Amino acid sequence: MDPVGAIYLNIIVNLFNFIAIFFVTKRIYGNKTALFVSFIYATNKYLIEINRTAWNVSPIPGVSALIFFSIYKIVYENNYKWIFILSSLTGLFFHLHFSVVFLPLIILLSLILAKNKRKVLIYGLVSLPLLIIWFIPSVLYEFQSKNTNTNLFNNFLKDYFIKGFHLRFFLFRIHDAFIQFQMILSLPRTFNFLKFIVPGIYLITLIFEKVKKQKLLGYLILLWFIVPAFGYSFYGGTTSEYYMLMNSLLVIYVVYYLQTKLIKLKFKPTIYLLIIFWSIFTYYQTKDLWIKNINNGLVKQKQEVMENIRQNNKIAFDEGNIKAYLWQIWVEDKKVK
Repeated sequence: MDPVGAIYLNIIVNLFNFIAIFFVTKRIYGNKTALFVSFIYATNKYLIEINRTAWNVSPIPGVSALIFFSIYKIVYENNYKWIFILSSLTGLFFHLHFSVVFLPLIILLSLILAKNKRKVLIYGLVSLPLLIIWFIPSVLYEFQSKNTNTNLFNNFLKDYFIKGFHLRFFLFRIHDAFIQFQMILSLPRTFNFLKFIVPGIYLITLIFEKVKKQKLLGYLILLWFIVPAFGYSFYGGTTSEYYMLMNSLLVIYVVYYLQTKLIKLKFKPTIYLLIIFWSIFTYYQTKDLWIKNINNGLVKQKQEVMENIRQNNKIAFDEGNIKAYLWQIWVEDKKVK
């Protein structure tokens, strides 16, 4: 009953993310790339901080990586049995965040490149139960809460398709589709425009790309940004940067691809400049994370709650406030430390 218990679940979830990302990158790009990508993922300040707390979006990076890999296996390697895994993972994603609404179109536009479309259709129809079964708890919940404000599906529909498509609103929302470039690269407001420049350079480079695999990967990667860019232009509700957390790994893939192109220019100082850049970048990404917060740690907060109990000073419930949870457990539920 101690709130610290959630940390152990979060450790498991983050291990899953790390292993999934390493596995997927290794199978697509190779060992060296997997090590580099995993290192950038593991030391990125934004990705560390957003995954510090156990919450519904924590498994998104790992699940998204496996979904992308499933699409890759189907389209590039013609392994159509992965459609069953793809259906299951898409159903699982439905329970993580509503940004899953973009996945069906991303998957459809990806599978257009599959060689045997007849097999894709047959395997897709057969695998539908693996997708639908994930909806059963949600459907039951929606029926039970249809007369309350907690009906998530109805609340979502109220904000979707309410405006239609407008170019001005599309230009406003396009910021959301590429925001992970800003977050992962820690771009300051002054250089905010780079979140469009980097994928723009990536797109231009792909036009001249001669390797078929890289062109295919480029198409699959860009879909994960382009589809939400149009999708969010129909959404009138509020958004946050974690709405696009599913693209976090793909941002690193884009950066890595552009880096390999720089190295292939055979400009000798490039390697040294990249080493210096990533060393400085990693230092600034991690320097604050090694310092333990002694002013508001768990031990001190427990001591403060115990002091409130001794003085009979009630701590009112406040969602997300660990002191309120400890008061509930130790006083209201009589599970005293």
